[in-house]
Amino acid sequence: MKLDKTCSLFFATKIDSKLREGLALSKAGDKKYFDGSSEEFLRILEIGDEKDKERWIGKVIKPGPAVTEVDDIQRNVISILRRIAPNARIPASAVKIFVLQGVFATAAQQIIDDEEDASDDDIVGGGGPYITY
Repeated sequence: MKLDKTCSLFFATKIDSKLREGLALSKAGDKKYFDGSSEEFLRILEIGDEKDKERWIGKVIKPGPAVTEVDDIQRNVISILRRIAPNARIPASAVKIFVLQGVFATAAQQIIDDEEDASDDDIVGGGGPYITY
């Protein structure tokens, strides 16, 4: 086995019909929470070929978050999803953790390199806004 400290993680949930509908009906101002324009919010990634394509929505986290941060990241993802798709029921257990590979993982690594000057007191990847009503 080999430890790879360069691959980012993706905390995400699969987009089902209710969530897809909620995303489509979201307010124009809420689109920023999942359009991928900000690293603080969510992004949508696809996996599979044309016949079996799955879409997942979640947050990219730099490698090596502390185990104590996992719950915070999960709550952050759920919080944002409840804001943008309030009618979709998303249990905390629906959030899965994946390793990012390929071109996107390389882009995420560049973000990590840019943040190396951050202090050790900063939360690794668990930061970001929580949405409240």
